[in-house]
Amino acid sequence: MAESVLKGTGGYGLKKIMVVGIGNLIMQDDGAGVHVVNCLSEMDIPAEVELIDGGTYSYDLVDFFCQGDTIIVIDAMQAGGEPGTIYRAPLEQLGLQFDSALISVHDLGFVQAAQHVNMLGHYPQILVYGIEPKTLGLGLELSPEIAAQVPKVAELIKKDIDRLLEML
Repeated sequence: MAESVLKGTGGYGLKKIMVVGIGNLIMQDDGAGVHVVNCLSEMDIPAEVELIDGGTYSYDLVDFFCQGDTIIVIDAMQAGGEPGTIYRAPLEQLGLQFDSALISVHDLGFVQAAQHVNMLGHYPQILVYGIEPKTLGLGLELSPEIAAQVPKVAELIKKDIDRLLEML
């Protein structure tokens, strides 16, 4: 089950920011998003921000996405770049589509989770960070290229969080 790494206290009138790392830690670079969230949990992240290990339980993402006003999602993303390439864009600019062949809730990805949240009447802003994977085989270690990018992505997200909080 997905778990909250750092529970933010938030506050009345404050918009809730959630950072969700997605991936399978036993599939090498597929776990990059979770590794980034773990790295963020060791940084000085404001209490208004909730860090979530979204793991591979995409159905839980519907609940998480319903709770946030701004969601930052980190995941391995195969987009044709060199391993370790970092992608950053609002979800609506990625052109990702709902998979009409979805036959099981186990196939529910974060794009579908976001669409389900919209169908429930909640429209969070979703910013996506993708990291081009090198290796998706069975194993606990990230490839060196991806491991080197984890702290860099964490720093970029920290800067996004700081900018978002300044706007409140």
